[in-house]
Amino acid sequence: MNPFPHQIEGALFLADRRRALLADEPRVGKTGAAIMAADYALAETILVITTSSGRPVWRRAFEQWSPFGRTVQVLDGKRPLDQKAQVAIVSWDTIVKPEIRSALLRRKSHCVIPDEGHKAKNFDAKRTQVLYGELGRGGADLDNSVALAADQDHIWPLTGTPCPNSPFDLYPHLRALEPWRLAARDGMPDVMKAESFMHRYCVVRMKKTSNFRKIPVVVGGRNAPELRERIKGFWLLRTQKDVGITEPIYETFPLAAQARLLREVNAIIDETKMGRLRGKKTVTEDDLKAVELELAQIRRLTGTGKALAVAEAVKDEFDCGLDKIVLAYWHKDVGDLLQHELSTFGVVRLDGSTSANMRGEAEQRFLHDPKIRVFLGQIQAAGEAIDLSSAAELMFVETSIVPKDMAQMSKRITNHTQARQPRVRVATLEGSVDDALQAILLRKWSAIREVLS
Repeated sequence: MNPFPHQIEGALFLADRRRALLADEPRVGKTGAAIMAADYALAETILVITTSSGRPVWRRAFEQWSPFGRTVQVLDGKRPLDQKAQVAIVSWDTIVKPEIRSALLRRKSHCVIPDEGHKAKNFDAKRTQVLYGELGRGGADLDNSVALAADQDHIWPLTGTPCPNSPFDLYPHLRALEPWRLAARDGMPDVMKAESFMHRYCVVRMKKTSNFRKIPVVVGGRNAPELRERIKGFWLLRTQKDVGITEPIYETFPLAAQARLLREVNAIIDETKMGRLRGKKTVTEDDLKAVELELAQIRRLTGTGKALAVAEAVKDEFDCGLDKIVLAYWHKDVGDLLQHELSTFGVVRLDGSTSANMRGEAEQRFLHDPKIRVFLGQIQAAGEAIDLSSAAELMFVETSIVPKDMAQMSKRITNHTQARQPRVRVATLEGSVDDALQAILLRKWSAIREVLS
């Protein structure tokens, strides 16, 4: 592959550092940059940790991006690790298995590349502990004696969403890889402990979980300029606009709700504790978390209602000349409904049950077959390591309340070869709780963007 100048720049940035985070936006080209960096660093053995569906992508990428002809093994749990393999590719779910973790620890990896590094955003998660170590009480000590990223020559996490939910998501990377950045310096306080970091850079509210327990919940960010100063030089972040990729236009797509559907939604609200939200001028995230079960029921109900309306709108747009479209959804029954309604236009679908091989086939059919005009993607399953740029239109039939999911999915229709203006639309039911959900999503995203800007 012929690299773009910004990919060479990214490769040099990584190769010049033992610990660094490549945080370029999706579709900018992090995979190729990381492989070139490993070549520049003359890494003899490499460990790549990625998603299950990303494993075949990385195997192919080493053939495309490196002239060294390294032997590559994809660990699928069916056969043991070949200690002589120069590249080992493993999934985040697999590294937590004791036998896989033990084999990887016995193997010296000169370079560790945690792809989709935001998977290690929480020290309470087992995969973060396997990668970075276990944090002691209060965060004063980090036991990384049996961590995969303890004493390797190079450790380069890659992620297009370094703060999927809040600035606190950066803490594990900084604490494990360059803890000196959290110490007191240049007028900045010591934030080595997790609690100190959280309260310095996040707006936190205490949520009551029982009569005897409250837990901190991050609802926003603060002191963003200071945090940017702490991480200066630790990461490299380029937006799609920075490297010449046309960014999507974002719009809402209001749908007229059927009167019957609104009656059903309102009945759920009136019959449950959601009723107390009526009349509130501003619905907060805490408000919605308090009615989580009822909200899940309403989201599923409004999702099916939107699916029918979106299908009719897409049919009209095809009649008016639209060539292809990506439809993102959350619930399986919403995907089923969309597939049924749009089957005559040629549909491929990707969800959590799609195998890695079928995932690649669905991607290639949508990219190259003009008869396949609709790609149905479950938001979490289709938001990473896939190219859907044969379409310039993406619509969220349903949304996720996690900003990272939305951002990742939105970038699927963008890349350097996209000649058209990409457009991302969010379908909303007028007069429903969709409006409150979108307002919360935008507030969370604005706090993250302040750190990334």
